[in-house]
Amino acid sequence: MIITKDYVEMLENLGNAYFIEKIHYVPDITSWARENNKVLSEPHNPMKLVVTPNDSLAMVVQEEINEDLLSDVIKNLGIRWSVQDNSTDIDKKFNSIKKRLAYSFLKEYARTLQKTDGDELNEDLWVTEEMEYLDFFNE
Repeated sequence: MIITKDYVEMLENLGNAYFIEKIHYVPDITSWARENNKVLSEPHNPMKLVVTPNDSLAMVVQEEINEDLLSDVIKNLGIRWSVQDNSTDIDKKFNSIKKRLAYSFLKEYARTLQKTDGDELNEDLWVTEEMEYLDFFNE
């Protein structure tokens, strides 16, 4: 089980970099979404970007994540990624919990960008470019 609060510094740094004012931890993202009438973009993603009542951004993050769930997020990325590049080993590229959580965080953010136009591959490309810029792949 992954305890997301163990990665609070990294998540808060990402939040600050992308103008997300608050990170809100919840026991179960699916239950939270149901209670708050929110649609989860991807059922496996343990995070959801929301607009708060004062029009700021907040990321809702599941407190504990089963590693298999996070692996499914990366597996889905690998399937989409193979359409444009079948030589990159996505599991190897995203070989740590930190990278997988950063991907999930940025993927949720990418869904809001006009330049990705709601296209999954454009979102994935934007996320990997941002992660490269932020030196996640140089660890």
